Amino acid sequence: MNTGIKKLDIFLASINQGLIIDIFGARGTGKTQLSMQISVNLLKNKCGQITYHDTTGKFRPEKMAEIMKTNEIDISLLDRVKINRIINTAEQIHCIKNISLNNVLLLVIDNVTDLFSFEYRNKFNEKNISFMKYMHILSLTAIRHKTPIIVTNSISQVHKMEHEHLKNIIDIFTHVKIHLHKKHQTYYGVLTTPWLSQSFSYQITPNGILDK
Repeated sequence: MNTGIKKLDIFLASINQGLIIDIFGARGTGKTQLSMQISVNLLKNKCGQITYHDTTGKFRPEKMAEIMKTNEIDISLLDRVKINRIINTAEQIHCIKNISLNNVLLLVIDNVTDLFSFEYRNKFNEKNISFMKYMHILSLTAIRHKTPIIVTNSISQVHKMEHEHLKNIIDIFTHVKIHLHKKHQTYYGVLTTPWLSQSFSYQITPNGILDK
């Protein structure tokens, strides 16, 4: 996977297919842009499709087209991107249960927890149970089809500390975590796996996310 950030590229190039990558952070730290950048580079270098599950309604194909233009990538590759607009948790679960990943290079779910947090905002136990079932199905899907999956996730600020939404469940089912955050005017990231922790800095530019 080519991200545009060298430290990430070195590690992600060696991961096995069928893993779930969790990209999380505050709004404006580049979560969606990073997932788009990975998708664009996969389309450029490999035959196949990208499947996007958009749970927020904020996916903009023109943003992906902009990344392609600035990096001199054929915009016609957008035809190989399939967008599913997801409007509730039942549909989000149904889409995974019935998904076909034949010839799919990557599945992106942006944002993985938003609908669960909204629909079950006053039902803590039901939310956790429903989301855990969803993540279990998602992990089996990744393994069965040997397809990498990227999920993006949000954070909340509690006493000036960042807390990832539904972190305890996410951590059970994800293999690689990429935490993006901004301090002052600089963007930082931390990649974490069970055997590695790697920090990096980056910048968000019209050409995409690049090394700082």
